[in-house]
Amino acid sequence: MILRCALLVLLLGLVGCANPRLTLDNYQRLEVGMSRAQVEAILGSPRECHGALMVDLCTWGAGSRAIHAQFLGGEALAFQYQGLK
Repeated sequence: MILRCALLVLLLGLVGCANPRLTLDNYQRLEVGMSRAQVEAILGSPRECHGALMVDLCTWGAGSRAIHAQFLGGEALAFQYQGLK
């Protein structure tokens, strides 16, 4: 019983952390050449970013529902999404 309650609390916490800005409509607003600040104005803060040699890879969301962006020198090069409706 305790394990079930703990699992329920964990699942509800994950649902509560979902980014409400992670939508297909917002994805379609993204454009190559946007600054990272412009992208964050649309999607909020990314879940993670990492990079090397002036290229940053950032992710909003997780698992089967996410938006990924590549930035070069702070400008968007490419976007990809999965699981958005």
